[in-house]
Amino acid sequence: MSIKSKLKKILKCDTTIIHSDIDESNFSNALKHFVENNPDTLSSFRKIGRRNDNKDFYDEVKKIEYGYNLLYKDLSIYDDNGVPKIDEYFSIRNGNPLQTKPFPLCKKYIIRSLFSRFLYIYPTNIGERKCRQMVVNYLGREGFKIEKAKNYDGLGIDNIAFSYSTTHAYNLVISTIARPEDVVIITGPNYGIFTVNTEICNAHVEIIDLRKEDDWLINPELLSKKIDEINEKLKNKFENKLDYIPRVVAFLNLNPHNPLGTVLSKKNMDIITKLGDVCLEKGVFIIDDLIYRDLTYDQNNLAFPIASIPKYFNNTITLIGLSKGYGLAGIRAGAIISPIPVCRGITEKIVSNLDSVSVLQSSALAGAFNSTNKRYRVAKKYFGKSIKEYKYRLNLLEALIYGIEYDNCKKNKNKIIRDIKKYTKDEDKLKLIFEGIPGVKISDKTYPVSGFFALVDFTSLIGKKDDEIVIKNDVDFVKFLYKTTKINCLIGLNFSWPIKDEIVTRFNFAIDKKNLIHCLFLINKAIKELK
Repeated sequence: MSIKSKLKKILKCDTTIIHSDIDESNFSNALKHFVENNPDTLSSFRKIGRRNDNKDFYDEVKKIEYGYNLLYKDLSIYDDNGVPKIDEYFSIRNGNPLQTKPFPLCKKYIIRSLFSRFLYIYPTNIGERKCRQMVVNYLGREGFKIEKAKNYDGLGIDNIAFSYSTTHAYNLVISTIARPEDVVIITGPNYGIFTVNTEICNAHVEIIDLRKEDDWLINPELLSKKIDEINEKLKNKFENKLDYIPRVVAFLNLNPHNPLGTVLSKKNMDIITKLGDVCLEKGVFIIDDLIYRDLTYDQNNLAFPIASIPKYFNNTITLIGLSKGYGLAGIRAGAIISPIPVCRGITEKIVSNLDSVSVLQSSALAGAFNSTNKRYRVAKKYFGKSIKEYKYRLNLLEALIYGIEYDNCKKNKNKIIRDIKKYTKDEDKLKLIFEGIPGVKISDKTYPVSGFFALVDFTSLIGKKDDEIVIKNDVDFVKFLYKTTKINCLIGLNFSWPIKDEIVTRFNFAIDKKNLIHCLFLINKAIKELK
């Protein structure tokens, strides 16, 4: 039964989707004036947005913008070439986590809130107090210091603000701490949406490339030098041109990292404390994005929250949420842990834009992040099961790329074969799938130990061609891929991949197994037809 049919049955209503269209002859004068000032609104293609000050994006974000437009607009020239389309939801392109049931306590707390006799009352601006206290208690169990101490103010609900997702949280943070032209340093590679959203808020992004010799973890010494260099450039560029001199205001620490899947855990305390010291000394906030934390494969070595060290608490803004690990991306719930002045600034942003955060978000967050023994028992079982499946899906991806005889796949070989045979019984297809994809590999620069993304390297295809496209770079590759398979995927251009002569793509291995196998089969078939 389709989703539409299920909705009709459950809701007993007509869920037929009706699209409308644009006829400019019907525009009112007010609408004409609006469109003249905003011509992009006539296009149906998805857009990356623009800076609020209408200035051009800086260079790194221009590259990401080009990559975004490539995926959502430029590839449309191949839409009518007879190759069946693949919905993004079913493709390696999407960013959805594993299909799991919602975290049980989130569901319980949400249902309980729906039966509250106080729903007629407007909620607290940044989240219900009791729910924020539950998060405080959770943080205490995770190593944050609750009580005041020397040079430390302690942790309470005044440090907690709820939001609609970590993306919303990040935007609130940047719009609170950054003035126009202030700089946020972001790693290359990165999560492209945060990179773009930084500049939409009128700030400026600078990239610090991660390196193989640092195991693709941030190098605090190089970050220190980068901060000094950028601040000197900003001084030279803006002195006497603004009533302030822009500066580096934050470093975005993705931990676990998206898309690399690397983790800074308690095993990396040397790096963590050096990072904390550098940013403290330079007057630079650390934005510690922990959204993938619960999907760390080694649950005994989770990503370490920098703010749990009192010395760094007032210099760190921590983001957590439900979208990745808790089966609740559709709820859109995130939380910000920050020094009180920053939290108050964020509160002002929420009040002026939303008035307040829904009790559903508060309840869901309290269900996920509380200090009860039950929460920890449920979490151990819940995450143990989902991480086991993530690791299997990664193993399945390995078999689809390297072939069924790949050493890493021996343990799961029979299960992988069964899953592939559920996809097809066709002997020719099976032969092709079991052989793997020649010349393609999961990037040897890094191997995920968290999350559900793998970086797949197609560099060996440079110089190969089909009847129309010669593959010289990642742009040519994604054009070839979409033309022949209708699959598009994030390429290095979309996430600031630092090695310019490589073709590296981001694959989501959390999608349905049959869809994963289908995507890799189509890619395999297309690549084997290259000359």
